[in-house]
Amino acid sequence: MAKVAIDLSTGKKYLVKNTTLDFHTVSGSIAAADLVKNGRVKSNKGSTFFITEVTLADYYELMARGPQIVNHKDAGLILARTAVNHTSRVLDAGGGSGALCLALANVVGEAFVYEINAEHYDVIAKNVKALGVTNITLKHADVYKGIDEVGLDLITFDLPEPHRALAHAAKALREGGHLVVYVPNLTQAQEFMANLKGSKIAFIDMLELIERKWKIEERILRPEFDMLGHTGFLIFCRKW
Repeated sequence: MAKVAIDLSTGKKYLVKNTTLDFHTVSGSIAAADLVKNGRVKSNKGSTFFITEVTLADYYELMARGPQIVNHKDAGLILARTAVNHTSRVLDAGGGSGALCLALANVVGEAFVYEINAEHYDVIAKNVKALGVTNITLKHADVYKGIDEVGLDLITFDLPEPHRALAHAAKALREGGHLVVYVPNLTQAQEFMANLKGSKIAFIDMLELIERKWKIEERILRPEFDMLGHTGFLIFCRKW
């Protein structure tokens, strides 16, 4: 099982894939004997590290990346608005780097991922393996050509032309199942919603989230000047 080593003086996180060997950082090396422990340990330079098993919360910052990942703010809203749980079966089409499918798999019983791009597929496979996730079925497949699964509780589309897979989603979702479309451009959103007419998939709403952090330092308590603005539009739909 991989571990995370956090340098408590800087907050920098390191992914430790092999705990049988000493792990080297700019703040010194951590002995292999200390890597198998959980808690605070010292490097050979006297720096304090916190060692723990890797979870998605930590791995999100360390994961291998290809295309842009779905941010926490967007993934969290998808989970909250669709209320998927340990009994749910979900499909993520256009897996990208795997951030969304890993967030879904952390909650649901079974997750399927369709990814047509070979390079992106390899990135997802690498991230799934690194986290030791066992409830994801990764397919090198084109969702525009069809979906094999049926009775799904949730389908997510992160695709250039999501309207092209709309009919497949309508067949694959159970009655009352959710479809969430993530697109960066308003023209994509307009085209998708135009194609909803006559479909069994009903539009619920569309929104975007803006994330603003705060600077908290001694006597300073104010919003940060920079914030995470537009990442994508989330279109929430449901099969009625």
